[in-house]
Formats: sequence, C-alpha cells, structure tokens
Amino acid sequence: MGKKPDDDTLKQLDAIGYGGASKVSKRPLLACDVDEVVLHLVDPFETVMGERGFELRAHAFQLTGNIFEKESGREATQSEIWEGLSQLFEEQDTRQGIVDGVAEGLAAIHEIADIVMLTNMPHAFRTHRARHLEANGIAYPVVTNSGSKVPALRLLSDAHHGASGFIDDSPLNLNQVREGLPDVHLFHFMANKTFREMAGPVEGTALHSGDWLETAPVIQRVLLAER
Repeated sequence: MGKKPDDDTLKQLDAIGYGGASKVSKRPLLACDVDEVVLHLVDPFETVMGERGFELRAHAFQLTGNIFEKESGREATQSEIWEGLSQLFEEQDTRQGIVDGVAEGLAAIHEIADIVMLTNMPHAFRTHRARHLEANGIAYPVVTNSGSKVPALRLLSDAHHGASGFIDDSPLNLNQVREGLPDVHLFHFMANKTFREMAGPVEGTALHSGDWLETAPVIQRVLLAER
C-alpha cells in the first residue's frame, strides 16, 4: 500500500487545496465514494454486459468471476469486464442513475461538514463524472483515485481540524482505511441489495445501509460527536 496517491490524484488534491501539510478547514470531513453510494453501478453494468452477450451470476461480492458469456457459459476475462466498465463510465450520464435520497442526504451533511467525492475510476473520466454529479445536485469536489484510498484520504483527513468520515461500498476499501487510518469513522453503504447482503456488515463501521434517509443522520451524529 503506497504512502502517496498517484501523480494525477495528487494534482487533483492540490487543485482543491489539499496539496500542503497545513490545516485548511475547521469543519469535519466526509470522503464519499461514488459508485453504489451515489450512483448505481451494478444494475447498469449488468445491462451493458448483457448488451455485449454476457450475464451476471452474482454469487460473491465481486464482479470478476461473476460474469459469464450467455451462449458458451465461459467466464468473462478481466479485459472484457474492463471494456464493459469503460463503456459504462463513458455513458454514465445516461446509464448511471442517482441513488434515491443521496442529494438531500449529502446536502444535510454538508451543513456541518466538508464533502469530497473520492472515487476509484480511470482519471480520464473525472470531468465527465463531476459534470454528471453536478447536474444532479451533487456539486462537491471530485477526486479520482486508483488502488487503496488510504493515501488520498490521509491527506484529506490531515487537512481538517474536525472529525473525518469515509463512506464506501467496498469492504476492502473500508478495511484498508480501518487498518491504515484508525481515527477515521467508517460507514458502509451499498445501494444494490443483493451485493449488500452478500457483503454483510463490515467490521468497525458505524453503519451498514442502502438507504440515505437512514444514513445521513447517522453520519451527522458521528461527525459532530467529536466537537
């Protein structure tokens, strides 16, 4: 697990004021994942792959190993999965709908905390993603990342005097943050019910949910508790 984000992520952090070591905010922070937290991913990805002749047979919390060619039954290669994801990201403004209640939930959290969207996706799609989110009332800084989110989240968290929180759908990402940044409050959110139930609760999280009406008040309460 690297100690620094990659160069593109560092440039994005610097552009929104998180490039130095000094504190930039007295408010709490929420670093918010995007796919399956703010935008639906599993259902539209299944549609894209269906158009490409594949089907999703969900039996584990992962995409790799769950996608099979309809006619032959062979497992999709990693390359075929990435090609489908790339198409989805290119067409995200028409494919990836907004999770119910997220705009209102984040707006309520923003009353007491700074919000940065920290999303693992190719950097080439960052501007497209930011436009799509803003068009749906989610106008917070967007930072694209690759691999572990710990290095980027460390820079974000260190810049805040208040508490820091991290919400993500991935147990792997949440576990890495729990181990690398134990002072960051964790929230597990997965919009897709099937995958959420397969993942189950994640150790150390204050929340395991797919409902923003439930989620926003919990995040507010946790982030304000340290004041």
